[in-house]
Amino acid sequence: MGAEIDVHDLVQAAAAGDSHGWDGLVERFGALVWSTARAWGLSLEEGADVTQTTWLRLAEQLGVLRDGHNRIGVWLASTARQESLRQLGTRVADHADPGQKEPAAPPAATATPPEPEVMLWRVLRDLPEHCRRLLRVLSAVPPPDQEELAAALDLKVADVPAARTACLEEFRHRMASIGIKADAQDS
Repeated sequence: MGAEIDVHDLVQAAAAGDSHGWDGLVERFGALVWSTARAWGLSLEEGADVTQTTWLRLAEQLGVLRDGHNRIGVWLASTARQESLRQLGTRVADHADPGQKEPAAPPAATATPPEPEVMLWRVLRDLPEHCRRLLRVLSAVPPPDQEELAAALDLKVADVPAARTACLEEFRHRMASIGIKADAQDS
């Protein structure tokens, strides 16, 4: 309950033009907006544009959304997803070249085994796209609730637990296959 009251107070303050209210909203939901944008495969620059646009959309709609203060996180995640998809559509339209193929991966530069962090990023990169997105959004601090995660990924709320479990299990399986044991907790 305390978090809802805090968000309500932040929304009311921001709607009244109080910069502390805006700062609090950005502190609480900034990582969710950013991780949602990046989860859709946007570059750092594109992610920053989407993040800025998402906050602008909130500023434009805050008077209307004021009464739904407990759903601001869901609204922000959904808006960041929509803006990300819009950005991707623009990128595809601007850079479409049907004959262009993805370059082959370069050969390994050395025979030295990669660092565990490098191996971790390779495992993440090789996960199915929907799992990469889910794990990226889950990495936001504070972590999104199920409704925010569903909005960020365009899932039904009821489908979030199964998707989360399946992706974490796939991640753990792939980590174990390269000799890295992951914590078995699903938190």
